[in-house]
Amino acid sequence: MVLLITIFSLISLFLYSDNSQYKQIGDTSFYLLPNEMGQESFLYHDGESDEEVFFPITHEGFVRDVFWCRQFIIVKCSQQKDGKIEHWYIMNNIKDYKYSELRIRHFLKEQDYINALDSLGVHEINMEHTDGKIPWKLHF
Repeated sequence: MVLLITIFSLISLFLYSDNSQYKQIGDTSFYLLPNEMGQESFLYHDGESDEEVFFPITHEGFVRDVFWCRQFIIVKCSQQKDGKIEHWYIMNNIKDYKYSELRIRHFLKEQDYINALDSLGVHEINMEHTDGKIPWKLHF
């Protein structure tokens, strides 16, 4: 009987608690979270407090690819669920407490994005990468 009550309590806690699912991008302070439309929103986590404080990073369309290294995060997005990449974003890979230092560069043309990478001395091949298939982590 005690076992049944314990199981029921755990299930109730799970169903009615404020839980969220997220995908952390490597060991960075950046995450993907589903928004109300089911799209993955790209967010920065401010680790300053014990509470989960996420700052939205404005982007167009669906997140398709994310690259990261010690200095930069790259996000590639498309307008259509199965569409080609149409938006490129390069931002500083900042750690906790530095949201104000986040600098986002948005490109609508692939050549402009490539030129920016060249000027920064950054190459995708030398970066960590995910195509969004990071397992979801459940946070209570």
